[in-house]
Amino acid sequence: MKKGIFIITIAIASLNCFAQDGSLDLSFDIDGIVTTSIGTSNDFGNTVVIQSDGKIIVAGKSGNNLALVRYNINGSLDYTFGNAGIVVTNLGCANASGSSCVLQRDGKIVVGGYCGIFPNRDFALTRYNSNGTLDNTFGNGGTVITPILTSGDLGNSVAIQSDGKILLGGSTDNSANSDMAIIRYNTNGTLDNTFDSDGIVITAIGTGSEIIRSVAVQADGKIVVAGFSYTSASFSYDFIVARYNSNGSLDNTFGTAGIRTTSIINSENDYGESIAIQHDGKIIVGGYSFTGYLLMARYNINGSLDPTFGNAGKVSTDFRCAYPNNYSVALQKDGKILIGGYSRLRSVNSDFALARYDISGRLDNSFGAGGILTTSIGAGDDIANSVAIQSDGKIVLAGITNNGLNNDFAVVRYNNTITTEINTNSAQETEIDFYPNPFSTETILHSSNLLKDATLSIYNSFGQIVKEIMNISGQEVSIARDKLPSGLYLAILTQDNQVITTEKLLIVD
Repeated sequence: MKKGIFIITIAIASLNCFAQDGSLDLSFDIDGIVTTSIGTSNDFGNTVVIQSDGKIIVAGKSGNNLALVRYNINGSLDYTFGNAGIVVTNLGCANASGSSCVLQRDGKIVVGGYCGIFPNRDFALTRYNSNGTLDNTFGNGGTVITPILTSGDLGNSVAIQSDGKILLGGSTDNSANSDMAIIRYNTNGTLDNTFDSDGIVITAIGTGSEIIRSVAVQADGKIVVAGFSYTSASFSYDFIVARYNSNGSLDNTFGTAGIRTTSIINSENDYGESIAIQHDGKIIVGGYSFTGYLLMARYNINGSLDPTFGNAGKVSTDFRCAYPNNYSVALQKDGKILIGGYSRLRSVNSDFALARYDISGRLDNSFGAGGILTTSIGAGDDIANSVAIQSDGKIVLAGITNNGLNNDFAVVRYNNTITTEINTNSAQETEIDFYPNPFSTETILHSSNLLKDATLSIYNSFGQIVKEIMNISGQEVSIARDKLPSGLYLAILTQDNQVITTEKLLIVD
């Protein structure tokens, strides 16, 4: 991505930028940005998850088919997955999309979404093996298509319970408007009849539409959903949060009879899009307003607004959004809140946007510019749909970029300095030297700490891996030039799915 531009940047930039929260991670495809064209038509990256080994999966659609892409930790396509890192699945309907993706404990990949064209559209759930093949032990050849009412079913968010059962939340059309809908499946893809007797729960609140956009499971097994609901009193949409018991009944200890609606900006259309549950059980919902504001609300365990957060439990930030977007929330281990989407704050076109807030709901000024950063990728609009945090704290933002002709998958990775439990030999604690550098025949990598099963990848100025040494253990390793031409290279040393160091190497004749 933009490699011609970043060749110059790498040659002159200080490596200190790697430590700055929110800076582009140059160990990810050289410039921190990866775009992937799958088919000849539009590709949409809708959701991102991080595997335990650090590999990144983005799911969405390509043309009219379900699509997944898996990337290695350096941003290259993972050729052990699907067809050269890409999986495209025809679900047998006119139009299909993966809206949400989760990973099972056994490494299998579950994608929830929809199949069909409105009004003939149904919930769709697909499960893949870890290599990208369809899991034939699930549903019908790996896929389950579930109609709810006569038309207009839309699966938006998938979650997995501790017992392995799968939840898919969204909406169903009752011919007059949309109602909230949740389906629970057994581990083999059959409907779970212990969930409201038939596996399906439909919740209608008023005479307007209610739509689930995000599903989460509490530690006690209760199910929390977030989305938006039309309020006839204000003639506008408001945030909606509902909580269900494990049997599918509404939890009467939450809100009013299990439901809480919230107007964030009075008389505005406020859309809840993403949900996250804090360690203390408080619930954060992120979304947007029709006038272009990023919105958040935090709720106590009983559904009341948390007055210690933002302004009486609410936060609004001007992002200058031009049209609806799937804002995505993620929680750092230190309690800070990330919310990703898009913005037109600094461009005529939409750019990837990411904001970070402290635990009280204030923008974190140590991140980006005043707590907000934007990233321009392609010639047209760039829209982020999903955010995830790696085990080393780095932030992955995924969505789409317009290349001037159509849309492609887009993934951006940012540096972020969160202390994690597994980070016992971090880049701050380990000093790496290459000597000599520049060199003509050989250089020696020396580490101040013992390395174990580390990998050294050397990239040329086009972002291609030209040399890789794996299973490095000890404190020194010799790196031969072999047949590499003279020039500037980038060496990235990784261990335990995290970058230990990134250094420039110069080969001279």
